[in-house]
Amino acid sequence: MRFRFLTIFLTGLVALAIAAWGYNQYTLQRAMEIDLNNRYQRAFYDLLSGTQNLEVLLGKSLVVGGREQSSAVFASIWQQAMRAQENLGQLPVSMQYTERTAKFLTQAADYANTLLRRAGTGAPVDRKHWERLKQLYNQAAVLNRELYKVEARIAANGARFWEIPRVVAAKQGIARMPLPGAHSDFRAINREMQTYPTLIYDGPFSDHLERKQPLGLTGKVISPATARERALSLIDRAPGTNYTARVAGTVKGRIPAYRVQVTGRRAGPDEKAVMLISRKGGHPVLLIVDRDIGGRRIDMAEAQRRAEAYLKRLGHADMRLTYRICRNGTAIFNFAGEEQGAVIYPDLVKVTVALDNGRVTGMDAAGYLMAHHRRGTFKPSLSLERARSFVSPHLEVDRVRLAVIPTDAGKEKLTYEFRGSTGPNTFLVYIDAVSGEEAKILKLIKTPGGTLVM
Repeated sequence: MRFRFLTIFLTGLVALAIAAWGYNQYTLQRAMEIDLNNRYQRAFYDLLSGTQNLEVLLGKSLVVGGREQSSAVFASIWQQAMRAQENLGQLPVSMQYTERTAKFLTQAADYANTLLRRAGTGAPVDRKHWERLKQLYNQAAVLNRELYKVEARIAANGARFWEIPRVVAAKQGIARMPLPGAHSDFRAINREMQTYPTLIYDGPFSDHLERKQPLGLTGKVISPATARERALSLIDRAPGTNYTARVAGTVKGRIPAYRVQVTGRRAGPDEKAVMLISRKGGHPVLLIVDRDIGGRRIDMAEAQRRAEAYLKRLGHADMRLTYRICRNGTAIFNFAGEEQGAVIYPDLVKVTVALDNGRVTGMDAAGYLMAHHRRGTFKPSLSLERARSFVSPHLEVDRVRLAVIPTDAGKEKLTYEFRGSTGPNTFLVYIDAVSGEEAKILKLIKTPGGTLVM
């Protein structure tokens, strides 16, 4: 009897301990869920506040006239657009549903920065710039209208509208989970934003995709079957995964392409990707792999090595890394062409590598396909010494090279790129290799995720 009593007593203690442990785990998980949900909601309302301010400021830009007020308005537009983009990136929504919104915010910030520099010279906002500002203003109004709809649904359904149904506990914290309701809302916003054409402006080496016909498309028109095979050959495959592809439609625009959906079947969730393959020549234009990114396991050096290896698979071997940044568990690398010792910034290819397993989850070669062509011999009219004389004596130059940059008219300009510093700040100064004019100045800003160029 004593033994039976002891057994029952110990069993009860074990059951009680298990129950206590389970309750503690539930409480901990619930606290983590609440914290994550609060962060999502805060990011959304900060995004809403930023876009509201952005719409107001863009409205002011249509009537501002004085040099001092113009500079203040354009600086504020840049700040609000950048903050809004940062908050957009914090939402639990797949990149494919926020891509067009993020692009608009980038353009608004970039164009405001361009006009801020112009205002600094005393140049007024002419009719051409006013029309572009009006276009941005109209887009901001549309974005706010759609975000208000999302806010109304949150108000109607309570805070649980954004609440995640479960938490994925990864080794390094809680994984960022997509929400079906959020996906639906931002898919609608993305669709609405796509009705507006891409803004044409002279940003810091922007894509300039809407200015001309693509120069880099070569070869004959391919069949859908060839496009499907091409997409399958360019997927960065995961071990133990069987990949299939089908042509889901076509994409019109400057680069007509087949839209190929690729599915990787494996144990667990299937992997899904979309790749655009140009109808002419079968060139890869865009790749988006839709999957959750886990905890970071590889460093930026290894990610860069894998991005460069993928570039070679695409047939872009002669390219140079010009920019990289870490964002949402991925590393984004910008590569520019290189000819005759000069960096060709219009020939741009972007590669995104997941830092959990090192596989390529994104690629954008549209800039390259729009701009790449056979160029003549680069013959600077100015010597390096002469070009150096046009650079501020306060800039301590540590590197000089030839660089081709895009112009506002969609053309290209040969420049000397001077990299240097003044105190703690680092800059890129571009001097026209023909006229000696200061063509552009960019500031390099170091962040935990990488170096920003502004």
